[in-house]
Amino acid sequence: MIFNARQLKIFKNVKRREWFRQNRLREPYIKQFTGRLKNYFRILGNGLGDDFRFGSTIMLDIRQRNAFEQLINIFKIQYRIVAYAFKNNILNREQNVKDLDSDFDLELERYIDDNVATLVVGINDNTRNKIQNVINDSFGNGQSVNQTGNALRNAIIGMGIARANLIARTEVHRTASFANEIVAESMGIAGTRKEWVSVNDGRTRISHALASGQQVGLEEPFIVGGDRLKYPGDPAGSPGETINCRCVSIYTTPDFL
Repeated sequence: MIFNARQLKIFKNVKRREWFRQNRLREPYIKQFTGRLKNYFRILGNGLGDDFRFGSTIMLDIRQRNAFEQLINIFKIQYRIVAYAFKNNILNREQNVKDLDSDFDLELERYIDDNVATLVVGINDNTRNKIQNVINDSFGNGQSVNQTGNALRNAIIGMGIARANLIARTEVHRTASFANEIVAESMGIAGTRKEWVSVNDGRTRISHALASGQQVGLEEPFIVGGDRLKYPGDPAGSPGETINCRCVSIYTTPDFL
C-alpha cells in the first residue's frame, strides 16, 4: 500500500499492520503454488519410475525435457496471477489512483523472461542430479530394476514435498514485491520514498532486522547485508538475502498530497 507521510505519523503501528496484511494476502497464492509444484513432482516421479522399470531410457530423457517446459509454464502462470493480484489490490485500496502506466504488462513480461528460465534450469539440474544419484546408489547396492524405479519415484516425489513450499514462498514474495514496486513507479508521484519493513519476530535475518526502517528514494536500492535490492526478494540479490524473505516495502508520498 502507498501511504501519505502524515498517515505514518498519525496512525500507530501502521507499518507492522501493513507487514501482516501483505503476508496474509500472499498466503493463498503460496498454498496454490505449493500444491501445483507438489503435483508436478508427483507426476514426474511416477512417470520416471515407470519409465525406468520398463527399461525406456529414451522416454526417461524425453520426460525430463517435457517436464522442463511444464515447469516453466507453471512459474509463468503463477507469476502473472500474483503480480496482477497485488496490482489490483493497490488499485482497489487507493482511491486517488485512477490509471497506471500501461507499461506494467511489459515490465511483468520482462520480469518473467529475466527470471523464470534461470530458476527452472536450476531446479531441473537438481532433479537430473537427483535422478543420477538414485540410479547410481541403487545399482551400487545391488537393487533390481523394479526397486530402482520405486526408489526413483519416491526420491523425486520426496524432493517435491521438501522443496515446494520454500520455492513457492520465495517466488510469491518476490513477485508481490515486484508488483508493488512497479505500481509505485507507474504512479509517477514526485518525492515518493520507500521503507524496508521487517517484523523482527525471531525468524528475521539479522541483516533484514538491521535494514528495517531504512528509507530511500523510489529509484534507489536498499542496502541489505551488502546487497543492493530494489525491493524485498529482489532476484538480483544473493540467495542468502532473498530466499524465504518475508519483509515488505512501504511507499510514502509527500505530506502535501
